[in-house]
Amino acid sequence: MIWETAIVIFLLSLTVLVYLTIPLLLKFRESLKKFNQTIDTVNNDLPDIMTNVNEICDSLNNTVQKVESTVDDVVELEQIITNEIKEPLKNIAQAIAMLLQLANKLFDRKAK
Repeated sequence: MIWETAIVIFLLSLTVLVYLTIPLLLKFRESLKKFNQTIDTVNNDLPDIMTNVNEICDSLNNTVQKVESTVDDVVELEQIITNEIKEPLKNIAQAIAMLLQLANKLFDRKAK
């Protein structure tokens, strides 16, 4: 008699467990369908996305090359400015300073 009661309780528990598991399995099935739809969408759109990424990378590479070229031109311009303008101005300033020192010494001697 105890065994029959235990089997009945076990079967009732198993029935309740199966009854509660059915909605969970249905939700899981629905989630899998949505996941499959998402994967299909990504698979369909992925080539276009990769094409866009490649175009962006190519554009970025071209832009970087132009910037590098511009930076090289600016460095070259700075060298030209240094060689053609700064150095002569520095020499002129030194010559004027020497002339002013000579004039200062001449006038200081005459004043004494």
